[in-house]
Amino acid sequence: MTTLRLPTPEELEPADRKVLEDVAKRLGVTPNKMSMIWRAQSHWPQHLEANHRQMLYSFRFQGQIPTLTKEAMHAAVSMTNRCEF
Repeated sequence: MTTLRLPTPEELEPADRKVLEDVAKRLGVTPNKMSMIWRAQSHWPQHLEANHRQMLYSFRFQGQIPTLTKEAMHAAVSMTNRCEF
């Protein structure tokens, strides 16, 4: 099975590092503290940015349930399913 190595922010090109830092800032963490699912996408910064924008608009800003409650629900489901990311 192929393993995808997670690049460090220092290994990325300056423009790509900026995308990673912007997404990390919006998530409220540093680039090195981002979850592996986000860090793996840093290989493709344009995909990372597009995926993060879609995530924001698809579940965080729609509906009547508060954002924090939605995020807690996502975390609970991930923990229940024993997700490793």
